[in-house]
Amino acid sequence: MIVLDSNQLRFVLPGSPALGLFSAVAERAGHTLATTDTVIREVVRQRRDDLAAALTAFVNARREANRILPSGDRISAVSFPDRMQGAKAKEAIASFEADLRGIFEVLPVAPEDAVTALEMEADQHPPCTNGTGARDAAIWLTAARACRSPERDRSGHSLPVIFVSQDKDFRAPGKTGALAAELANDDTEAGRLLLLPTVLAVMAELGYPQQSADAEEITADDRFQQALLEAVTRFTRLPTRHLAQMDEGEVTIRFRGGGKARQCRGDGTTLTSVSGTWGIRVVTEWLPRRPDGLGGGYRGFPMTVEGTALVVEDKNQPTQVDFLPTLVQIPGA
Repeated sequence: MIVLDSNQLRFVLPGSPALGLFSAVAERAGHTLATTDTVIREVVRQRRDDLAAALTAFVNARREANRILPSGDRISAVSFPDRMQGAKAKEAIASFEADLRGIFEVLPVAPEDAVTALEMEADQHPPCTNGTGARDAAIWLTAARACRSPERDRSGHSLPVIFVSQDKDFRAPGKTGALAAELANDDTEAGRLLLLPTVLAVMAELGYPQQSADAEEITADDRFQQALLEAVTRFTRLPTRHLAQMDEGEVTIRFRGGGKARQCRGDGTTLTSVSGTWGIRVVTEWLPRRPDGLGGGYRGFPMTVEGTALVVEDKNQPTQVDFLPTLVQIPGA
């Protein structure tokens, strides 16, 4: 069984080419795709928030367009009522949740695991830190419980439970990616419970062929840069002045390294995972140097972004890019 945390489930949502390929690879290996009820609730809430934000932006954009357009050419609120979204949005979210529950096996959190998760948070036991983390602990304990009823491959051999999460709180300090020592148990020591960071890492574990890709070339693609900027603005909730500068200024994005790009192909789909650090520079005004050679520079601000992206290229659909930031730094913000 492959149990996905929310930060990886978002890469393989219903209807995505990535889900088609990932499902096929998992099925060939004998694995069921699963998640927990807690994750389903979180992902549905995120989708509801994203839809609400998009609809609000749409309404505001229509209002601004009507302010500029001649009265006879204004966009009708009859065709696009401000809260047409009411019933249709609820219907869309309900359909989305139904699709998730139909595609993934949903593991409920056992009451005793919920209690243990709260105790782990109180004791600051990984993955809990700074008085939070009971949700993550409950997800981990639910995945661990699945080891009691292992799936078997076609030869009858027991398959491990693979928990897929990029959350650093499950891991030991440093960059090894190893499981936090406090989470080790008989199942992890015997290989019956594995922690892997990404969907592509799972595919590698299942023997699916991979190759290196050029992270700088991927970063230079306009679609990738647009996805990165959209993710950054959602993740950080930037102040209005910064958002205005990004809209009006000159924005450049550069891959600084610190990570890698891996790629796999199959069934007409190419998946590319890129992780690392990016530098974003927003320039609103270039400042000239003085006669003495001093001064210069620019007005605006730089950003440093760490994260992971999944690029999905399918022969029958437009390229999709989903960027998940794990850290955004803006000097002075």
